[in-house]
Amino acid sequence: MWVRRRGRSKDANGELDGRIVGSLEGLFRVRDHVNREHEVALVSLLSVWGSSKPGGEEGLVRMEGGNAGRRLNVVRIADVEGMAHLIGGKQDSVWLVNNRIDVNTWNELYD
Repeated sequence: MWVRRRGRSKDANGELDGRIVGSLEGLFRVRDHVNREHEVALVSLLSVWGSSKPGGEEGLVRMEGGNAGRRLNVVRIADVEGMAHLIGGKQDSVWLVNNRIDVNTWNELYD
């Protein structure tokens, strides 16, 4: 899934544009000390492998996971932007992320 990490940039050209790819581990509703409810997600974030700019013969960004790249984070559900499309690479823990199809286009094609 796509997780928003910072604001969008006007200068992004095929990059991840403030997003990172993660795997959903769980959804939770948490109450704080003043009894406010927060909807959060536990996600295992992948790390960018190499550059955040598209590269290689595929022209896609590479992400790494597995035990070395695994980072568990709690994020607001509002920061989850949708499903990411990962393609298995030649190495077991490295994936290509299709950063060329935006979430709206993905939803139009596959919903």
